[in-house]
Parts: sequence; structure tokens; C-alpha cells
Amino acid sequence: MFDRHQDLKTIRRCKRGDEAAFAEILSRYRGAIYNLCFRMSRNTEDATDLAQEVFIKVFGLLDRFDESYAFSSWLFRIATNHCIDFLRRKRMKFQSIDGAVGTDGEEYELQLPDSGPQPDTVLQRKEALSKLEEVIGDLPPHYKAITLLRHDQQMSYEEIAEVLQLPLGTVKARIHRARNMVQQMLKTRNYEL
Repeated sequence: MFDRHQDLKTIRRCKRGDEAAFAEILSRYRGAIYNLCFRMSRNTEDATDLAQEVFIKVFGLLDRFDESYAFSSWLFRIATNHCIDFLRRKRMKFQSIDGAVGTDGEEYELQLPDSGPQPDTVLQRKEALSKLEEVIGDLPPHYKAITLLRHDQQMSYEEIAEVLQLPLGTVKARIHRARNMVQQMLKTRNYEL
């Protein structure tokens, strides 16, 4: 997806203070990092701010970049961790859909509207994608990050393990758990894809 050799040459130029090299890195990765930040935060303003902060942080830490690793992995690791930290600071609360509890402490049945299938196939696909994105957006941050790296950024399990600095087995287990969570959430919400 990203050219490791080309990145390394550009990073070396960045380390020497070449402003054009900074612009190259920014232009090469801006879209992917913004997309990750948007999918994690689900807010365009937050995503813009997060992506900007990620690049500021990355350019400030370039001297610490270990050239034996892929720059893209290092960059996505920083972006993912930055988004997770942001979500923690916002203290996003995740409500269990198994047994929703009201403010009075009483359990109630969570009812979500069933939009039903549309006659137009294009509209059906758009709705299905929207529902899937909504469910993925409701995943806890670590599962959301790993899902987005796998499916949005199309990273291999090995690349994700490198980005998140996790054992390969942990990555596989988390992806499996995330998929199960998504399926369960879709089922509970009566979403048909």
C-alpha cells in the first residue's frame, strides 16, 4: 500500500530539515490518517484536529523513528494511540445493548427502528454500509481501531501487530472478537445487511 523504501528516503530528507520532504509525507498520508481519525472520533472537526495533532507529534518525534520498521506502521500506531487517548479523555461511555438501564436504575428494552429493505439496490447497499459504520463506531476504542486498520486501511494481521505493537495472536483474537461484537450488535439492532 505505501512504499517503504520511498518513505525511508523521504524521512531521511525530513530529518535533515527539508521542508519539501515534510510536505511529501503530509500529502502521502493526510487522507489515510484523517480517515482513521474520522472513523475513530465520528466527528469531522475532531478528526481534523486529531489528524493535525498526529502530524505535529510525528514530525516532532522523527528523530526517534527506528528505520528498521515501516514508517507507515509507526505513523498509524501514533495515530491510533492518539485517537484512543482522545476517546478516553472524552470519556465516551459504551452502553451495553444486552440490558439497557435507565437513569432510575430500571432495566428497559432497547428498541431500535427497523428501516426494512429498500427496493433500490444502491440505496440498500448505502444503508447497509451506514449501519455497519454505525455499529463499528460503537465498538470500544481498541476494537474499533483494530477493525478500521484491518478493513479500512486493508492492513494485514502482521502489519496491524507491528502498528499496535501487539503479538500476532492477540491481533487475530481481537479481530475475531470485534467481528463477533459487530455481528451481535447488528443482530440485536435488527439490522439486515
